[in-house]
Amino acid sequence: MQVMILAGGSGERFWPLSTSKTPKQFLKLFGEKSLIRHTYERLTGEVTPEDIYVVTSLQTREQTIQEIPEIPEENIIGEPLRKNTAAACFTGSLLAKDTSPILVLPADHKIREKERFWTYIRKAEQFVKKHEGLITFGIHPTRPETGYGYIETGEEVEASVYTVLKFHEKPEMSLVEEYIEMGNYYWNSGMFLWSKAFFLKQMLAYAPDVYNALIGMNPLDSEELTMHYEQVPAISIDYALMERSSHVQTMPISLDWSDLGSWEAIKELAGPSNNSENICLVDSDNVYVRSETGKKIAIIGGCDGLIVVETNEGILICQEKSSQKVREAAKKFNNPNASEGLLKK
Repeated sequence: MQVMILAGGSGERFWPLSTSKTPKQFLKLFGEKSLIRHTYERLTGEVTPEDIYVVTSLQTREQTIQEIPEIPEENIIGEPLRKNTAAACFTGSLLAKDTSPILVLPADHKIREKERFWTYIRKAEQFVKKHEGLITFGIHPTRPETGYGYIETGEEVEASVYTVLKFHEKPEMSLVEEYIEMGNYYWNSGMFLWSKAFFLKQMLAYAPDVYNALIGMNPLDSEELTMHYEQVPAISIDYALMERSSHVQTMPISLDWSDLGSWEAIKELAGPSNNSENICLVDSDNVYVRSETGKKIAIIGGCDGLIVVETNEGILICQEKSSQKVREAAKKFNNPNASEGLLKK
């Protein structure tokens, strides 16, 4: 098996802790290790460093090399342009061996149970060795959650592997509650497993514009990579392939998992803040406060559900239910030329 780590974060969801120069995968949100380092260590003992590839941006390639020095430098590809995950998945798959299954993992997920995780991966690996298919991993919902996409499953193809009837974008709460009651809906984890040959065949059939733009390139040649990336459309692997192909299957998995998509997700995992030497909470409950500079922060008077993050880059104050909108502020501050009307929504 070979593994492709997708690490093309733009530093928007966790502003002001993350920026365009320090996207989410490099953040040390839990302990002293970055998220991408945790992702790499989840692979150790199961695959060799030589069988791990990272597709990141050209701007963060050197930082990635420093963060994971065990992986050969030639296995870390710096995309010259941001073209979303279809191009990244295609580029990484070109580097893999023709006969080897490819596990595709985002660089910034939190998964606590390594052995349990690999039990599922090995089962999926055996499936793609026997069948032509594109495996997605659906997470058993543990709560009504509108921040994730959902996978609707159909009949069981093989033990613990199901057909996909439909992908559903982030739904309203009323639909989420219905999904959970029905029992055949799972969170879309964004993790995949496929064989190189079948993946390329499916991309030719369902995303020929991506296939034709990239098929002839050598990803290790930076000039070739740039030339081909200028021709490829910017589209996600979900839209380009997974929602179109009739050969997509889902393996539902029960796992302590989070895609860490917002400050609300961090608050959920870390728990609300308590009064401490530098945090003072008065008549305010369920508040999350994070200070990177050690400044004293007081939250006073009915500020329930508030998230406050303070760094040298800036200060964020938002209600937890609005934390998905943090990227709007990040776009403004990461791009000084952004339109003043960006936030007027």
